[in-house]
Amino acid sequence: MNYARFGLHRWPFRHTPDTDAYYPASSHEHALSRLEQLIQQEGGIGVVLGPPGIGKSILSRRLLENLEENIRPVLLTNSHFENRAALLKAILFDLGLPYEGKPEQDARLAVTENCLNAFREGGKTLIVVDEAQNLNPDLLEELRLLGNLEGRDGKAVQVILFALPEFHETLKSPKLVAFRQRLAVQVSLEPMSLEESADYLAHLVRCAGGNPDQFFGEDVLDILSSAGNGNPRVLNQVSSLALNLSDENGSDFIDAEAAIEAVTQLGLDPHTDQDNLIIPRVPTAIERETQLSEEEEEIESADSQFGPVAEKKTLPLPPKTIPFSVPSVSIVEEGPQTFVYGDDVSNSPEQIGPHRTWQSPTDRVG
Repeated sequence: MNYARFGLHRWPFRHTPDTDAYYPASSHEHALSRLEQLIQQEGGIGVVLGPPGIGKSILSRRLLENLEENIRPVLLTNSHFENRAALLKAILFDLGLPYEGKPEQDARLAVTENCLNAFREGGKTLIVVDEAQNLNPDLLEELRLLGNLEGRDGKAVQVILFALPEFHETLKSPKLVAFRQRLAVQVSLEPMSLEESADYLAHLVRCAGGNPDQFFGEDVLDILSSAGNGNPRVLNQVSSLALNLSDENGSDFIDAEAAIEAVTQLGLDPHTDQDNLIIPRVPTAIERETQLSEEEEEIESADSQFGPVAEKKTLPLPPKTIPFSVPSVSIVEEGPQTFVYGDDVSNSPEQIGPHRTWQSPTDRVG
């Protein structure tokens, strides 16, 4: 792809943690602040929970980037350990120490000795485990014991875990009573709001050297933000596809047609994927009252020029999407915002598009 054609110097929607493009969403900033306080105050174990794609990995990297110089990070990204020996060897490997061929007790002594020596020299060790939902109670108990290492002046080792929400059920195990007693911070990452989602996408484009006002066409940020449901990974995926489709069409920006096509291809339509339901915007009472007043004025104006107008009928919403090729966005009266896949919508209640009429009960807007 010719990034320059879109005003970019690199790909904006990366699928790997990119701390250079970290977005300070409110939920992530709250969690980051709690973890930094935990480290400064030398508290117990920290746990961050969040669904897939919510940004746990990038938050863990952001945390490690902001550590003080005297804190040594140990980052375990693969948490599939067969036993305690495998866990201890992974820690030794990340510390740059010999690990091959060591039995469990030798590996434990090597980790303990190294961490205590570093502490005596003024350093501390922070063990961060990503995808910690894969750890069984036996491995969590080993981490708890490492977190107990301390000296006269404070803790030598601290432990922070990033995991999926189901990890909360693991913590209920009777074997983890002592572990739960060491929990000092437990926070959950929440989806971004629609406003944050739109600002997140604009932020990624700016980090890639682009201008969001020129990069996104009219209504595109609304379409992509609604489809992403506040999840950064989904927002990246649908935006990446929309950008590729725009490039294939020879465009130098993402238009609404490419955005809706990306949403459809990824199955993010609310009628096909309830887990990624597009959140509609319901008009306020004032907006509905204003809309009704404007319609009454239009009818009165038509009466004065052409005589009485036939009584307006409300057409029920059909159940399936009309596969039109050109997208448009419309507001359904007395209801939420709805994406209409098709031509420009006619004001006639029996007609959608200037040359298309409702054919059967299988037609619908989406």
